Order: sequence, then C-alpha cells, then structure tokens
Amino acid sequence: RHNVLIIEDDVYRPLADDPPPSFASLEPELTIHLGALSKCVAPGLRLGFVIAPRPIAGQVAAALRINCWSISPLTALIGARLLEEGAAARIIDIQKQELRERQAILSDILGRFDIQSHPTSTHAWLRLPEPWRGAGFARTCLERGVAVLPGDAFAVGREPVQHGVRINVGAARSQEDLRSALTTMAELLAAGHLQLPGFV
Repeated sequence: RHNVLIIEDDVYRPLADDPPPSFASLEPELTIHLGALSKCVAPGLRLGFVIAPRPIAGQVAAALRINCWSISPLTALIGARLLEEGAAARIIDIQKQELRERQAILSDILGRFDIQSHPTSTHAWLRLPEPWRGAGFARTCLERGVAVLPGDAFAVGREPVQHGVRINVGAARSQEDLRSALTTMAELLAAGHLQLPGFV
C-alpha cells in the first residue's frame, strides 16, 4: 500500500517447524530476503544469501561487493556440499531436537514466570516481575556468571521498554550448563527485592 521496501532477516526460519509465510513470498517485489547457514547449521559457517527484487538486484549485489566482496572459496564449497548432500537438513533436524530439549528445560525451571518462546527457538523472552528492571536483573545475573540481554538493548528510540530480558538457550555449552544458569535466574526471581543491587 505504501510501497515501502522490506528487509527481511530470516536466518532462523529453517529452525521453525511451521513458519509463517515470509514477506518475500507475500510481497516479492518489495522484499529483500536474507538467509544464512550460520544460525541454523554451524556458527563457523559464515555463509549467507540475499534474494532481492529484480529491479534492484544489481544495486544490492554492488552494495554487497563494496561491503564484503567475497567469502572464502573453502567456506562456499563446504556450504554447497552440506546443502547438496542433504547434510545441512540433517544438522538442522539435530539442532531442532536439541532446542526442543533446551526449551523444555527452560519451561521446567522458569515456567512459573512470564516466559514467551517457541519450542525450537534459540531464544526466549522473560518478562520480569516486580521489582526487577531489565538492566538491574541482567547485571545481577552477570555477577553470578549468567549473561542475559535486557529489553532496552532491543529498543528503538527513547520510549519506555518492557522490563524483561532475552535468554539465549543455545549459548550454553551443554544442557547441564543451561540448567544451572536458569536455576540461578529462578532463585533471583524468587528472592525478588532481596537480590536487588544496593538493597540493605
């Protein structure tokens, strides 16, 4: 309706069991669609792709050449082989199963709190109960060896933000490490004001 160009960052789509339609499928002439293998196959596989509307495809390609010129030929070869031989799809299935198990751990430990997530998501959003604020909770977690991102890290402009934190369930090295980190968070949430920085 407004003829606005959409830039769709869709790097996590392969991890969703039943993803919604992409903007690229709904509005292909208005959408620049971005995808990658690093988020769903292997973090070290820094290989992505761009699908752009034909009228601006040349401009997008030129901008990419200015910014990053080219990837390593070895990386391109590895990515191509993984895709062609079906290994990428198998790795994605393994990743999805691991994420289901990690999300189940999250639900088990923090389920009594206000959590928003998806069964195969790498992240979850925790809306903080009173009296916590995002930055204070993130700082207190970090003091205990747990890293989360406060809501204001994702804010645009200077509007007030929801008091919450983003939890990266995929960052922990193991399910045991994740369980330990989430247990620390649950203890902080249950203690409430007694754990606030500066409380005497």
